Amino acid sequence: MDKQPVFWFSVLVSSVVVAFSVLLWRRKTKILPLPPGPPAWPIIGNLFLLGQKPNEALFALSGQYGPLMTIFLGMKTTVVVSSAAMAKEVLKTHDNILAGRTVKHSMKVLSYHKSSIIWSQNESHWRKLRRIAASELFSPKKLQASQHVRRDSVFQMIRLIFEENTAKGNCVNLGDLMIHTSLNMLGNLMFSAKVFDPNNPDAVEFTNAITSWVELVEKPILADFFPWFGFLDLHGVDRKIGVHLKRAHYFLDLCISNRLARRSREPKDERDTEKDFLDLMLDMRAHDLSLTDIRAVLFDLLMAGSDTSAATIEWAMAELIRNPDKMKKIQVELEEFVGRNRRVEESDIDHLPYLQAVVKEVLRLYPAGPLMIPHRAATSCEIEGFLIPKNTQVLVNVWAMGRDPNVWKEPTKFMPERFLEGEKASKDFKGQDFEFIPFGAGRRICLGLPLADKMLHLILASLVHFFDWSLPDGMSAEEMEMDYLLGVVLKKRQKLQAIPTPRLLHNMY
Repeated sequence: MDKQPVFWFSVLVSSVVVAFSVLLWRRKTKILPLPPGPPAWPIIGNLFLLGQKPNEALFALSGQYGPLMTIFLGMKTTVVVSSAAMAKEVLKTHDNILAGRTVKHSMKVLSYHKSSIIWSQNESHWRKLRRIAASELFSPKKLQASQHVRRDSVFQMIRLIFEENTAKGNCVNLGDLMIHTSLNMLGNLMFSAKVFDPNNPDAVEFTNAITSWVELVEKPILADFFPWFGFLDLHGVDRKIGVHLKRAHYFLDLCISNRLARRSREPKDERDTEKDFLDLMLDMRAHDLSLTDIRAVLFDLLMAGSDTSAATIEWAMAELIRNPDKMKKIQVELEEFVGRNRRVEESDIDHLPYLQAVVKEVLRLYPAGPLMIPHRAATSCEIEGFLIPKNTQVLVNVWAMGRDPNVWKEPTKFMPERFLEGEKASKDFKGQDFEFIPFGAGRRICLGLPLADKMLHLILASLVHFFDWSLPDGMSAEEMEMDYLLGVVLKKRQKLQAIPTPRLLHNMY
């Protein structure tokens, strides 16, 4: 008997059986849809809908398509979250699956993302870096021990304003001042020294480098949406980013090498007595932590900590100058508890409820990360009957959640009193109240939140306690520019310039 027809008959029968089985399986298997979203154009997807302010555009679209929405940004499938309920699903219920990162092309220059706490994937190395920073810099014990550093840094700022501005009636550029103050404070915490001295050319170079680097990496480029453009570097952005990053690395490498040299000269028992964050990081080299990792952690903390804190304080001062009655309420509260004969201390903050309400209201209206750093799905998962495919980019529109009229009364109005009465009085920004998560939530919550909490309250209280503030050239509060620039951090489009007038006796400065 010829075996050839039998073989092909067997192949045909097997194919029919397999095809029939697949059909039956697909009929029984629930095929989940993507979350709803606007129609997309070929190739470019929904990019044309975003405009200059994607946070506002996405907020408007969520009113039509819902709080869990799919858009296509070039080649990137993106799910946008716009409500507390959906944020809880993403950042808590499915946190482990959705805690990855979609890495911007610019963050890959010089492989920065591989050692970055901010941009690394949810893997063991990232967890180790985060754990070290959390325990050695931001733990309650460490923050308590470093309280004097923050107090001294803030008073240096107050003295600088008094000596260089008030005597001459000059304006203060509050944004630039806050960057300088934040860097000084963070530098002192990490290095136990005032490394960001304006007379130190290396420190000035570092500050200029990270400022230029941030400006470049915040700009969207084609490679973020169409990865094949990445290697072309059409506008020379990669080269410029690399130059600024190398300048910043030079300064940090100098700090590290100087510390290593000093440690080599010190007796071990003397070296072990008082260790700052850099010492503790260097000790970790025995636990598979490289000098590149250490440099990346220092860079992340200095860059992100200064940029976000400075932007938030600038927004707070802008709103208080626009609303002098709110400014006066803080000053009255400070006079009643602190008095006019001493500085504000961190221990006072718990007794200043109106100040706390102002900080909350600023964070609600102007979250430092309006769309948060993009998350990425490590595997596929289901949320509310919708499919979130593997490698999907997930954006949490914190800006929209803070302005949701279904949650907040008069959401666009600066009204700190909302946090002093009613159901909102108990709301906090520590990551548990999902309608109010300016620092994020879950395992990707802002690492520096405990420090930022203390910095924001202490700096703002000190600025208002020591000075009255007015606008230059007879400008009225109504004329102040309050538009913003959207990047990774939400910043005032026009820098805030204000004139300080001392409120206390001159011997207090």
